[in-house]
Amino acid sequence: MAEIAPGKTGNAILAASRAKMKAAGLDGTVYSHPIGMNGHGAGPLIGLWDYQDGVPGRGDAKVIPNMWFSIELQATTPVPEWGNQPVRSAQEEDAVVGADGVARWALKRQTEFHLVRPR
Repeated sequence: MAEIAPGKTGNAILAASRAKMKAAGLDGTVYSHPIGMNGHGAGPLIGLWDYQDGVPGRGDAKVIPNMWFSIELQATTPVPEWGNQPVRSAQEEDAVVGADGVARWALKRQTEFHLVRPR
């Protein structure tokens, strides 16, 4: 979210986000997309799950004010309790770049897991 701003391309946002992840020691991927009236919309792709070095064409489009995004990403980490098996945890939340150019969560960001237990 901190990298999303009007005038920046999806590929530039992806590169900056991946650099921050690497600096923080995070193993993960970023694959966000604009939202339209019927799901995926026109505008810059910010990575794809299998394109983490940029997306030719769609990744070169620029962010504009009043654009909505589905912020999709994931992190993988070994879990000691599971024999250090790598476990992937994904997130998808919606955000809007306001008329002022500031990216904000559309509702709010999920910060806790919702545990579902069988009866």
